[in-house]
Amino acid sequence: MTEKKTIEEIISGHEVRNASLRQVFLEKKVDLTEPRKIDCHFWIWSRSDAAELAESLKSRGFEILAQRPAAKAGDPSRWNLEAAVRQSIDLTMRPEFTDELVRLADSHSGIYDGWGTSI
Repeated sequence: MTEKKTIEEIISGHEVRNASLRQVFLEKKVDLTEPRKIDCHFWIWSRSDAAELAESLKSRGFEILAQRPAAKAGDPSRWNLEAAVRQSIDLTMRPEFTDELVRLADSHSGIYDGWGTSI
């Protein structure tokens, strides 16, 4: 695992990225209020933590798209979890949404790595 950042640093990083994404979406004239499939990405470091995070996400209305080992050199216990939720880009970029996912991932010894969507 890389050097551990504080929750606040992680949230701040997502907020900077979201601000940049907002500009891109506005330039492309994307309707930020239209509900759409939002894919969220997480890194976790054990099978049991991945399973528990997946259950927590499901209880919040997410669909689990992938939950698999993602080992790499120097990080053999890493897992990838991908989950989708149907909501607007506006809602996805709200600080409260980011805060909730960062803290939820952290409570399962994981990292919320961000989100994506098709436009």
